[in-house]
Amino acid sequence: MNTAYVYLQLYKLFDEITPVKVDCGQLCSKACCKGDDSGMFLFPGEKEVFSLLNPDWIRIEQTDFTYSYNNKFYKTPIAMCSGSCDRYQRPLACRIFPLTPHINADGKIDIIIDPRGKGICPMAKAFRIEDFDPAFVKNVKKTFTFLAKNKQFYTFLKEFSKYLDEFERFYI
Repeated sequence: MNTAYVYLQLYKLFDEITPVKVDCGQLCSKACCKGDDSGMFLFPGEKEVFSLLNPDWIRIEQTDFTYSYNNKFYKTPIAMCSGSCDRYQRPLACRIFPLTPHINADGKIDIIIDPRGKGICPMAKAFRIEDFDPAFVKNVKKTFTFLAKNKQFYTFLKEFSKYLDEFERFYI
């Protein structure tokens, strides 16, 4: 199956639904969209979307974050934006921010507030999952439950969860 097509279909779940019913960028002057030296990880296979779309407001770089699958190491790409974008071409991580998937101790997918966002996002700092639009949270859960059916994606997600756990230590 074409992973770019899968992601493009999943993106539609977030075209009209957002974390809260108001423009959250009003709370923080759009801190997550400043286009400085930060970016969003692309999930496994998602880079193909940007190879097809080739937007001029984004550049893809490699990170040091790696995971191993079938005795092969994969580097995780990161999408770096210029500070303005086509809302309908944003990466999945941008669409779901400040939430993120996480594999819990039982090996199940939870949706959590991204600990990396707590330094810039008032919602990540002060909200609980229950404070977000329930339909939004449901779509995030549905998206990652579907993606995690792929063994390589699930392997990535386990390693990504350990990475997030390291950040969580600083925000307890």
